[in-house]
Amino acid sequence: MDETTWSDQARCRGLDPEQFFVRGVAQARPAIRVCERCVVKDECLRYALDNDIDFGVWGGLTERQRRAYLRRQLAAAS
Repeated sequence: MDETTWSDQARCRGLDPEQFFVRGVAQARPAIRVCERCVVKDECLRYALDNDIDFGVWGGLTERQRRAYLRRQLAAAS
């Protein structure tokens, strides 16, 4: 049985992690572009949200974008 996880299928696997841990959207654009076509982008984002990861690009979103995403989710649930 194949026991791969979402991270095994990630497009960023094997890339320099430093490009995913930068400050600001402008510096994060290359990482965000990698995420755009990733088949496990949603799983990656969910992992970051579930684990309160505060830094880096996860699921195609920067930390600021993830906070805004969470605020929108909370507002929609109200």
